[in-house]
Amino acid sequence: MKVVISEDTNKFYRSELLSLDPSMEIFSINPEDPSDPSWDSVPDSDAFFMSYQFLFAARDHPEIYDPLLDLSKRMRFIQSGFAGMDAPILQGILKEKNILVANSSSIYAIPISHYVLSQILRWNKRIDQHIELQQSKNWTPLGGDGELTHKNLVILGYGGIGREVAKLGKVFGMRVTGIRRNPADDDYADEVLGVDYFEQILPLTDYLVLTLPDSIQTREIIDKDVLKQLNNSAMLINVGRGSAVNEQDLAEALNNKEIAAAALDTTKVEPLESSSPLWAATNCFISAHDSAHSLLSIPRAFNLFAENIQNIKDGNPIKNLYSE
Repeated sequence: MKVVISEDTNKFYRSELLSLDPSMEIFSINPEDPSDPSWDSVPDSDAFFMSYQFLFAARDHPEIYDPLLDLSKRMRFIQSGFAGMDAPILQGILKEKNILVANSSSIYAIPISHYVLSQILRWNKRIDQHIELQQSKNWTPLGGDGELTHKNLVILGYGGIGREVAKLGKVFGMRVTGIRRNPADDDYADEVLGVDYFEQILPLTDYLVLTLPDSIQTREIIDKDVLKQLNNSAMLINVGRGSAVNEQDLAEALNNKEIAAAALDTTKVEPLESSSPLWAATNCFISAHDSAHSLLSIPRAFNLFAENIQNIKDGNPIKNLYSE
C-alpha cells in the first residue's frame, strides 16, 4: 500500500501507520511547497491524508491549487481534514469520479456541541448581562430563565454534530427533537422528524440549532417567515453553513424582538463584512467560525485516516465516505 501524508504527519504518526502495514510505502511531502520535495515525483497511490495543512495552504495560496489537484488525481482514496466539502479544492476533486473521498465531519462534533451548549447557557444564565453589571459595580440579581430543564431543543440537520448536541441537551434535561430528510429513531433525541414537520414545531421551540450543509435546499431556509413562527423567547444557534440564514431577516427579527437571541459561528461571507447588520443586532453573538477548534482535532483526524486505511485493507466500508 502506498500512502501520501504531510511531513508533520510523518513525524508524529509514521510508526502508527507502519503498525497497520509494515510494508507500507509512505511518501512525505511539504503541504506548502509543491517542489520540496517535488509533488510530481509522488507515484499513483492508494491513500492521501489531505490534512488541514494542505487545505489551508490551498485556501491561502492560489498557486497551490493546480499542483494539489494534479496530485489528488493520482490517488485512489483521499481523507479530507475538513468536515464540509465546499472548499474549492475539494469541489475540484469531487469532479474526478474515480477518486473516493471521505470528510472528517465526525471528529468535530464534540467541540461544536460544546460551543452550542456554551452559547445556550450564556443566554439562559444571562452571562453577558452579569459581566456588564460587574463592570459597573452593580449588585443586581439576574437569573435569566434559571435552567434548561424541559426546554425544547430543536436540531435542524440531525447528523453527527446534531447527535452530539442532543446528547448534551439530554444531560441538561432538555426535550430534544431532531429534524432530517430521512428520520430514524435515535437514543439521544426524544423524536426525530421529517422536514415536513419543521414549521409545525417552531412555536414551541426554545432553542433552534442549525447543523446544515450548504445546498440548494438549505439556502436561506431560515427567513422572515420562519422567524415569525418562533416564539419571541427563542434563540437561534447556527453551527452549520451561513447560507442557511437570510441575514437581513435575522437582524430585523432580533431588533424587533421577534426572537430573543442568536449565536452565529458561520455567516454567508467570511470574514463577516463590517457593513453587516448582524454586528449591531440585538443579542446577536458572533464568533469567527471557530467552534470546531480543539487540541484533540489533529489526533482525531489522523485516527480517522488510520481507521479508513484499515477499512480499505479489510474490504470494509470507508467511514465518512462522501456521496452526493
